[in-house]
Amino acid sequence: MTVRSRGFGQQLVYCLFYRLAERRPFWAALQRSACLGPEGITSVRKIGIVGSGPTAIYLLKHLSSSDDPLAITFFEASPRAGTGMPYDPALNADYMLCNAFSREIPAPVRPLVDWLREQPARELGEWELSAHDLTARAFYPRVLIGEYLHSQFSELCENARDIGHEIDILTKCRVTDIEAANDMRSTVRYECGQSIKTLQFDAVVIASGHSWPDVPEIDGVKLVSPWPNTNITGLEQNDIGVLGSSLSAIDIVITLGHARGEFQESGGRISWLAADTDNALRITMVSKMGIMPEGDFYYPFPYEPLTCLTRDAMDFEIDQGSDGLLDRIFQLLCDELDVADPDYLDRLPETARTLEGFGPAYFSDRREVGGLRAVKRDLLESRETMRCKETIPHRYALLRAHVAIDHILRQLSEEDYWRFLDHLMPVFADCYAAVPHLSLARVTALFDAGVLALVATEEEAEFGLSDDGIIEIDSEDGTIRFDVMLDARGQSPSSPADLPFPSLVKALRDPEEPVLRPFILDLAKADASPIYCLALPQLLERYPFSQGLVECSKNARHVADDILRKWSKQGS
Repeated sequence: MTVRSRGFGQQLVYCLFYRLAERRPFWAALQRSACLGPEGITSVRKIGIVGSGPTAIYLLKHLSSSDDPLAITFFEASPRAGTGMPYDPALNADYMLCNAFSREIPAPVRPLVDWLREQPARELGEWELSAHDLTARAFYPRVLIGEYLHSQFSELCENARDIGHEIDILTKCRVTDIEAANDMRSTVRYECGQSIKTLQFDAVVIASGHSWPDVPEIDGVKLVSPWPNTNITGLEQNDIGVLGSSLSAIDIVITLGHARGEFQESGGRISWLAADTDNALRITMVSKMGIMPEGDFYYPFPYEPLTCLTRDAMDFEIDQGSDGLLDRIFQLLCDELDVADPDYLDRLPETARTLEGFGPAYFSDRREVGGLRAVKRDLLESRETMRCKETIPHRYALLRAHVAIDHILRQLSEEDYWRFLDHLMPVFADCYAAVPHLSLARVTALFDAGVLALVATEEEAEFGLSDDGIIEIDSEDGTIRFDVMLDARGQSPSSPADLPFPSLVKALRDPEEPVLRPFILDLAKADASPIYCLALPQLLERYPFSQGLVECSKNARHVADDILRKWSKQGS
């Protein structure tokens, strides 16, 4: 911190307080009120954070490393801060599993397993867990992850206050607008109860997470949102469609299974029994390919280094220019697969070595076997890798490759970026969306009970509504009909123009321009205070791998580093 004062006495007082603050919370608080500026005593730097989910939590972790005291205010629309929508007990059910195993989750303060081991046996028992179940490779319910994040957030706040930062958490407060002014301060307007209030900040970070329509629709047909989960459990219809077949769809299917019957385990096998046999439940998952992601499999973690898709190799290709860059990177991917599993690409259809043909070749086996039959087969294979602690080489190569390839995505031409999204992104999304075995076992139990089907739609399938209110969809097997359809398509990308802050959108130089690292919005006012956007829909437009706790932590670090670096330069 740069000290500017009118006299030696003030500097001496400041130094005394600053040194004592390093050791005592009381003196830290005193130091906050005694930061000296050109006119004597002034306030600390103020940061407003919209949201308090995982991204905001990791942001606090990195910001609190600042040597200078900060005043950080969190705006949270829900009654409880420090959880996030995918992990919120008000929106999710206890049996919905997080698809990241515990060791993959970055620790805000302490690792998940360590935190779990600190919990009383009684509380673990409520989750049907014991000390023997707590491993770094296990999957845990999303709601339990939410409790962990909430606890870590509280601890981070306490630690930050102890070292001299001001932390203010405003719950049940909805931000309605953000105004970038010319005085190097941004104004946040928010609703709290019946009141409209404003606060000013030196920097604002939008970390608002997912954004879902209250009433989703497709082709003018209204669908049912799966959040909160009571939207699912409250359904009384019997013919239920689920639009999608990935992680969100799997959660919906399992929730319907719990709501209408009971999963039973005997001899290591899970079965499903209907609660009401007179009103037979029928669930149909609908997706373009009619397949599901494969089960989680064994692989070394942290990731082993790649052989061909190295940073040096990709930087070399970037230096050759954007023309043909994607094709050159795809060749490196093929080389990587050949090293990992020399026969893999040769086992696929001959189009597998072309960028446009790789995706269809990758999915061809599951499509031929049939969606849920392939799930049963893949579950057996995935379980075997865990038992033997032997990886599946091509899957492990693709899993690591998606992390590496993210490095080149912002270097692609517009045409090649869309080619990537069309042809390669579905493969990578399938790879990192691996499903916990318990979830797949419950899905196959519903299939074995004759309750669940998975169908592929026509390429340009149209959704319609009959005169009697039945939803109709064209599939490869003809027209299928549902009483109601749940939306499981996941988060869609959006541009900054879709941010729900009218003054901010108006202040953008180009509202349609994607947000790029360090995720600072490009404002027309040159002297406006920085406003960062880490809202998931806006990130996905150019950062398609942004979902997940690892990316939350990584993106938060970029923003925190940029904020502290800017202020450090200003103070030097």
